[in-house]
Amino acid sequence: MSNSPLNFKDKKDRNDFFIALLVILFFGWLFYFFGFQRSGDLDIVSDEIAVVDSAIDMGDSDKDGIPNSEDDCPFEPGLALANGCPEDADGDGVDDYFDRCPNTKGHQRNEGCPELNDEDLDGDGFVGADDLCPDVAGPDKGCPAKTETKDNEITADKAAILAKPAKPVMADKDGDGIADAQDKCPQLAGIAANRGCPSDKDMDGVYDKEDKCPNVKGTAANNGCPAKAAIIEQPAVADKDGDGVADADDKCPNRAGPASRNGCPEVKMTTEEKKVIAEAINKVVFLPASANLTEYSKGLVIKVAALMKKYPDAKLKISGHTDSTGQEGDNLTLSKNRAATCLNLIAKQGIDRDRMNFEGFGEAKPVADNNTKVGRQKNRRVEFELFY
Repeated sequence: MSNSPLNFKDKKDRNDFFIALLVILFFGWLFYFFGFQRSGDLDIVSDEIAVVDSAIDMGDSDKDGIPNSEDDCPFEPGLALANGCPEDADGDGVDDYFDRCPNTKGHQRNEGCPELNDEDLDGDGFVGADDLCPDVAGPDKGCPAKTETKDNEITADKAAILAKPAKPVMADKDGDGIADAQDKCPQLAGIAANRGCPSDKDMDGVYDKEDKCPNVKGTAANNGCPAKAAIIEQPAVADKDGDGVADADDKCPNRAGPASRNGCPEVKMTTEEKKVIAEAINKVVFLPASANLTEYSKGLVIKVAALMKKYPDAKLKISGHTDSTGQEGDNLTLSKNRAATCLNLIAKQGIDRDRMNFEGFGEAKPVADNNTKVGRQKNRRVEFELFY
């Protein structure tokens, strides 16, 4: 017999016993840790949250005299009758909490009161700044005395005033009704819509009273008006003679003349000189079917050369014409040759060829009827034109 309180048949039974015991202990520890212990931790955390919530409820975050536990708007100052939320009974834009005249429509600049002008609005004998409740009569600095009902509660008609804590004094240097802390322009009276600055409808930074274009966004440099479009200066066009025809297009850049004559003036000739040109056009003739001038015609052409010498800056255009007798191609050649004959004769008189040009038109430009002898004679002509 063995002296051990646990009788094991052999070592294997003993080892199996201790292994089973260890397994039971292990699962017992798991049950304890993840069951009982965890639920206990959660209860503790819940208790801590409850304590914190209780602490918050006991405070007054917005300092309106209504504890957070009873305040529907704990972060905005309000009145007891509105469960601690802002209210504007008279609709003047000033919350009743900050409104010195909560029952009378007034102005922000007057802390919610109308223009009193040293009047006693509520007839309680307190005037102006001496009356803390300008629109409710009362003996306590213009406010009603705190009275209680049989149920030991404040009467309803006085609750709105009595529930309102002392109003903090807000600095407002420019007197526009907007506290300096919220006023973007604390030294300049303005409007709430522009954050305490004067009106600026086009939002260009130039206030309307100084803005020359209050409805159009501009710049301060232009007194609130848009910048003027830059004027693109065109490069000056060269025109030496000032006749309005640019030198690049002017046939006479040094003499003023109309655009119809390409900037060249008319050659100012005397009446007698004009007769010389007219006689040459009407009476210069050639031998039949040739480009040879008659002796009389030569004299007329030489007179034209004399005019060229008198007007050394003038140029000469010579145009040859024929009647319609004969072939058109032959007539065109003949008209060119006759004009060239006149040019050569003038050149022999000492006139520079560069001052002259010639052209033949054949029968293309008649001045009379080719069906008559007189008409054909007028069409057989050479025209001379002096020009600059």
